[in-house]
Amino acid sequence: MTAPRWTTTEADLDVTEPYDVGWMTWFLAGHAVPGMETMVDGTYRRSLRLPHGPAVVSCRLDRHPRRGTSGGRTVLRVVVRTADDRNVPDALDRMRLLYGVDVDSADADAVLAADPALAPSVAQAPGIRVPGSVDPSETLLRTMIGQQISLGAAATHTARLVAALGDPVGDDEGAAEHGIVHLFPTPAAVADSGASVLTGPTRRITAIAETARRLADGDVELHRGRPAPEQEADLLALRGVGPWTARYVSMRVQGDPDVLLDTDLVVRQGAALLGVDLRESGPWSPWRSSASMHLWRVALLDRGAYPVATA
Repeated sequence: MTAPRWTTTEADLDVTEPYDVGWMTWFLAGHAVPGMETMVDGTYRRSLRLPHGPAVVSCRLDRHPRRGTSGGRTVLRVVVRTADDRNVPDALDRMRLLYGVDVDSADADAVLAADPALAPSVAQAPGIRVPGSVDPSETLLRTMIGQQISLGAAATHTARLVAALGDPVGDDEGAAEHGIVHLFPTPAAVADSGASVLTGPTRRITAIAETARRLADGDVELHRGRPAPEQEADLLALRGVGPWTARYVSMRVQGDPDVLLDTDLVVRQGAALLGVDLRESGPWSPWRSSASMHLWRVALLDRGAYPVATA
């Protein structure tokens, strides 16, 4: 039987303004997993496991001229490659969530800039977004893999898992251009064989495998439509999932705009640099997730770990 031919569909998604392109580009580049994700010259590519088979998406944030004005508008240009065109709407929806293109960033900026401590960061990075999730199970498992290790180490461990257990994308014709060859493994694959691939503390590996089994068996309900408190309670019942992981996953999977990652070391460092007391974060509500991104950015700039040119 002849394999289905992969086709390409392009779409421009309008983005609410303002939008901090630098932060999203840095975040996706820093977390990219070889084999399933790349970020090259501002273009992000990754594989997706969709209801009608795999897809590979390419995304780039660009400024387009606005007719009749001297300004422009930000658009997310998405290119979807798939062997089944029924995947295209789903792929576009997932990129909308990942890039947070519909977030009311102007309101978030207004609320956060009212705090003199945060105002300079808001001025430097207007429209900063929280990256969303394209696959809740993947987000949870990747977060657990990356706990208490560097971004580089997390990418290395995850890439090993992807290479060993991830299904091939199957886009032989397009792979030479986009370099995406594997999908993130299914929870069942991680549950069955992850312990033989992952390295590190035994307790962490066991927790990841057990969580994958719970996901594969449907014992953990993880999706955007659930109330965040219910989902966080279920996550906290899992071995190896603490408050930081539960809240981070809610922030990304639920799109909860009001999560303050006040136990996060980097957020705490950013708060200390600004002289902020995280116990007094009420005025930032309902945009404490965006405030967390600003505090991360402040700390990373101080470390020299975030490129000033994109700030």
